[in-house]
Amino acid sequence: GLSIDDDDDEDDEYAIKIYDNDEVGDNSTKQLPVPSLAVPILQNIGQLQYRLGKIADAIKTYEAALRHAEIIHGTDTTSVGTTLNSLGVLHYHLSSDKSGEAMALFRRSLDIRSRALGRDHPDCATTLNNMGRIHVQRDEFDAALKYYEEALCIRREKLGVDSLDYAATAFNAGQSFHQQHQHDRALELYHEFLRVARARFAGSHRDVAVVLSGIAQIHQERGEQKEALELYEESLRVGKAALGDCHSEVAMLLNRIGNFHFEREDLDAALRAYREGLRIERKVLEPHHPNIIVTLSNLGEIHRQRSDWDAAVKLYHQALDLQRKKFGPEHPDCATTLNTIGLIYDQKGDTCRALRYLQDALVIRRKVLDRNDLDLSATLTYVGTLLYRRNMLSLAMDLFTESLKIRTLVLGPDHRDVAFTMYNVGLVHQHRGSYRDAIDCYKETLRVEKLVLGDEHRDVAMTLYKLGEVYKAQ
Repeated sequence: GLSIDDDDDEDDEYAIKIYDNDEVGDNSTKQLPVPSLAVPILQNIGQLQYRLGKIADAIKTYEAALRHAEIIHGTDTTSVGTTLNSLGVLHYHLSSDKSGEAMALFRRSLDIRSRALGRDHPDCATTLNNMGRIHVQRDEFDAALKYYEEALCIRREKLGVDSLDYAATAFNAGQSFHQQHQHDRALELYHEFLRVARARFAGSHRDVAVVLSGIAQIHQERGEQKEALELYEESLRVGKAALGDCHSEVAMLLNRIGNFHFEREDLDAALRAYREGLRIERKVLEPHHPNIIVTLSNLGEIHRQRSDWDAAVKLYHQALDLQRKKFGPEHPDCATTLNTIGLIYDQKGDTCRALRYLQDALVIRRKVLDRNDLDLSATLTYVGTLLYRRNMLSLAMDLFTESLKIRTLVLGPDHRDVAFTMYNVGLVHQHRGSYRDAIDCYKETLRVEKLVLGDEHRDVAMTLYKLGEVYKAQ
């Protein structure tokens, strides 16, 4: 990553002059005698900017350091390799859109470091580790693991199994194995990190809290609920001890605990965890932060599960207001929340309001999503269902047919959602008296339902009942 080196007054003055006068891209600097420590001083300035969150400024400063390193040391030296690695880290943190630039910088760094130091040098492991992080950012976990495994091998061999760098790569690799549901290997690496971290850190440490939460998630995914809850609670205790009661990472841990309780249908415990998490988030995060939006939505869903419609709508409206301010009124997330509010009004029995919100969601999804997107298909089905209930059969049929086309294309003809939409098309045909078309739809629905759900499922029984109705009406 980024590193701070020792400084020197004369070189510090020179480096700051370069930075303050914005001369880093001017050819005049190349005509000046360049002090030997100008590069580390510039790197130190860039490091401080990075820590202050001024990443764009830090990139500019490190680019100056790179130019000077090439002047002083040549283009294929370890100083240049180190600076390229640091620039890669900065581009990685600047934006996920910059991952291509970051990877190109890491590749240049690795090439130089491999030739100058040997591929098995710890500095090469650092760059390999960073390249793995780029692939994780892209959800390319197989590719990430290739880099992590090589970095882990180097750090084990050169630094030993008790080094923090080895532990850090073990944790990174563990996360990728976790994403691939390779739980045994993920747990092995998580526990490696935990072993080193507990030995090296005095008392509680935030990274220990994070890895405990990761281990808890694996136990939760395995259905080992008791072990998962104990680890989540330990993670929260460690996080609060390391960071204080009012920290964004503590709120994140509380939300994970809330998710755990929600999945177990312990809504009271989930509600307590989410509320405490929201209280912290509102204190420490900016007002429109995405984490606040997620927590508000989680709370809204709990009230929805309890049939507390008014409280649910209020919370989802709060989330919607923040989404519109954060992302703009036509963002896909706004459409998702509008869709949910519409469904709540439908559950409440307020069909008029339900239709209004669902139509608003449909307008946005038509505008911003691909025409074959499954979320668009879902809203088409919901709006079609409300129109069918209001006897607006032509409009309902148009929407059901469009939804069916999307689902068949994306999911294939043998998917349960395709059968569900085919059933809706059959309902419209039956209501219109088009019994032959209705029979064809119900028969196709029945074929898929039996294939996917088995002969004894209640959906199969309902389709058989509707098929019987149509035969009787003929």
